[in-house]
Amino acid sequence: MTDTPSPDAAAAAPRRRRWRRVALWILLAVAGLEVAINVALNTGVTQAIMGRATDRTQLTWQRAWWLWPVGRLHLKGFTLTQQDANVWWKVEVDALEAGMSLTGLLRKRVDVDGIDGHGAAFHLEPSGAPEQPSDPNSKPWVIHLKDVTLHEVRELDFSRVRFAGALDVTGTLNLQSRERLRVDLPSVRVSEGFIEVDGKRVARLEALDSRALLDAPFQKDQGYDLSQALSGQVKTRIDVLPLDWINDQLGASAPVSLRGGAGRVELDVRMRRNTLEPGSQLKASGAELDLKAGPMRARAPWSLEASMPPEQKGQPTGSLRLAFAPVRVSGARGNDVEVPEVALTVLARRREGQPGLDLEPELHVAKSKPLDLRVLNPWLGKTLEIDSGHVTVRSDEPKQGAKARNTLELRMDTDLVSGRMGQNKVLLRAEVEVDARHLSWDMTDLGLSGTTLRLSQVSSNGNVPIRSWSGNFTLPRASLALSPTVLKARFVSQLTDTQPLVALITSSKKLPGFLTSLLNIPKVEVTGQVQIDERGLQLRELKAKGDGFSLEGHLDLVQGNITGALLTTLGAVTGGIELRPGKHDLHLMKATEWFKGQPVPPFR
Repeated sequence: MTDTPSPDAAAAAPRRRRWRRVALWILLAVAGLEVAINVALNTGVTQAIMGRATDRTQLTWQRAWWLWPVGRLHLKGFTLTQQDANVWWKVEVDALEAGMSLTGLLRKRVDVDGIDGHGAAFHLEPSGAPEQPSDPNSKPWVIHLKDVTLHEVRELDFSRVRFAGALDVTGTLNLQSRERLRVDLPSVRVSEGFIEVDGKRVARLEALDSRALLDAPFQKDQGYDLSQALSGQVKTRIDVLPLDWINDQLGASAPVSLRGGAGRVELDVRMRRNTLEPGSQLKASGAELDLKAGPMRARAPWSLEASMPPEQKGQPTGSLRLAFAPVRVSGARGNDVEVPEVALTVLARRREGQPGLDLEPELHVAKSKPLDLRVLNPWLGKTLEIDSGHVTVRSDEPKQGAKARNTLELRMDTDLVSGRMGQNKVLLRAEVEVDARHLSWDMTDLGLSGTTLRLSQVSSNGNVPIRSWSGNFTLPRASLALSPTVLKARFVSQLTDTQPLVALITSSKKLPGFLTSLLNIPKVEVTGQVQIDERGLQLRELKAKGDGFSLEGHLDLVQGNITGALLTTLGAVTGGIELRPGKHDLHLMKATEWFKGQPVPPFR
């Protein structure tokens, strides 16, 4: 007896075979699509398509695999690069995995979720690339990286400044080409790392914990606007390494050098739209800093404190205090002067109804121990050789209850100084006021514009003795070169009388005696340019005016010997005076023509 299949069973067999074929074809299609996706990922097709469409943004990788649609995308050697007319930056990740939307690519969107990367680096530098025109009708790409975690970020390179160490970052990135860039980093942590400047290690990060938000709109013809883009908080502890590395920045020929100064910094900075917020503070201190500037050397430990407390009406918005204590200053021969403390305090106040801050600086210099002025003889000796005398340095203390004035004024006062100009004995007192608001420094010259010099109790025993003379000299422009040491200044002076001028031009007894008494004019204004260096003093564009009196000319003074030419007018009489070592000649006939024929030597 033979069994025969039922009609239903016979019909089911072909149906099962058809479903198997359908399932096989679907499996083959999925496998083919999987192969196509991975081939496209690894042959550069995807990168080329995105590169043509993303303007100046590029996504690249070396190798990739993706078990789509259930698996995660795996990339090796991943880079994200962005460039505009201002900056170029690149993120590199050794290996990462993430979930990614394939359909988003068809809509010019890169939607990546749950990125987990290891071994990363960031590079940023100025671009200078010309702006490229773009098709206004083209749809920009959108790159959205969500829930990003990067482990072992080994490098943050900002051109000349670089971080090297181990850093962990979590955050998101949303970039809409030619519209907006938004980077949200809720956590950036460093266990240890180093900061480098031009390849030199300058600090060690002991710990860093921060959060940051960068939200920058795109400005046509200007790129991404970073002027109000940054908000966040940074808390860190930093060990500052010795500052010797600064000498490489200054160059081998710089007259200034730094040594030492290693210290520690604790920093808590809070920002909102590029503006410091209340709660920000900084505390730092360091070992002795050794500064050499020309023939002078200063050594001092340092400290720095800054804070921005919660705002209260009438109170400063923030304050900063930089202090050096004690400060020891020495000259070429090692003579020391010690200043107990030098401190600069700056108070900041918000402007009513306006952006920005008003700054109120105050300089405090505690009165120094007296410095023997003979330390200046190697430089000043051919003008005035000092036998005895001392100077102290201090700042003016504001009177109690009075509003502070001249709070950036530095004063130097001498006792009675005894010295010699050639064969003549000289006694004087000097007071110097330096307005620190006008100080400037370009590594070769120290700007001293606004300085005032007051001389008093000036006496001399020359052929024409000077008794209790005084004068004030204002320097609207002045600079002190450090190596070699040269003082150059334009001066305006108010003199009690012309005793010094008389003493200079009557050092020879051959000058008519009546001129001595007539030239002793009270209340004289003198202007000119002066240069003092190791070879002596030079006066140029010298002009003096008094009641019925005027004088102009040039002088050189070296160890009491004077050379130069003067044109003097007293009432209706004009005469020329030729100054030579040991001999002075008077020219009364055609004095003006004679004076115009006298060459004026340039400053050395």
